Amino acid sequence: MAIVVGVDSLCWHMRLAAGAISLERVLEDAVALGAPVVTLNLHHVRERSVAQLAELHGRARSLGLRLLAQGDFIGSPRRGDDVSAGVARVQAWVERAAALESLSLRLVSGFYRAELAGQPELIEAERRYVSEVLARASDSARVAGVRLLLENHSDFTVDEYERIVSDVGRDRMGVFLDLINPLVTFDDPMRAIERLAPLASSGHIRDFELESIQQPDRYHRRGFEVLYRYPGEGVAPLAALVAKLADVVGDRAYDLSIEGLDSRADVDDQVQRLGPAMAHLRGLLAAAER
Repeated sequence: MAIVVGVDSLCWHMRLAAGAISLERVLEDAVALGAPVVTLNLHHVRERSVAQLAELHGRARSLGLRLLAQGDFIGSPRRGDDVSAGVARVQAWVERAAALESLSLRLVSGFYRAELAGQPELIEAERRYVSEVLARASDSARVAGVRLLLENHSDFTVDEYERIVSDVGRDRMGVFLDLINPLVTFDDPMRAIERLAPLASSGHIRDFELESIQQPDRYHRRGFEVLYRYPGEGVAPLAALVAKLADVVGDRAYDLSIEGLDSRADVDDQVQRLGPAMAHLRGLLAAAER
């Protein structure tokens, strides 16, 4: 199967943040789940040295796991960040990604599109900032053997992502494709997959459910919330999204990691929920291949 289903350390985020579980235990859980790849958010190992990260990679390799490094927000010009600060952040993450022997480093911009709705000039400033940071950081990343991947993080549209890649150079960066985020920016997810999957070697998948917010007398609702869930637990059109991804990816290698954003510090339910979620995704992939 060209598309490999993995897990993201964000599934354990609140437990990791509370010190209730270690990264080493997360790796053991991944093995128990049959996940060959773990996308590791560098926030979860921020207190470990580069040498300690090399040791963590050795532990993962001994378990038969690959690690894919994930950085954080590059920065935002409207918050006072300049390009040199963004480049410095990326270079620090590249060094840590290389210690983990990750072939890629996922990055995200510093804003959410909903925050800047109706302000196209500010969105364009964010786009220019991201493009310049990636252009300046890409050469040193290549020397380290790490490819920079920008996630479609509920920020830019498909067209804006294509422009970023065009400005920086397809040989110098790629995309980390989240299958659900286009829905958040009111983009067409099928178009997003068709246009961005050729630029991607890995990405996220999750599910969501919709919960009504009722007036006190419950005569009508005032709106609804979107709550993230594990694949198979919600109402996202995952079968169609996965089938489209499989069609565009074809026979090339691709890592699809479950991004479980619904964690609690005192609830140990990751393996219990990830098992069915992985089986659900593998079933969708098998159906897409028929």
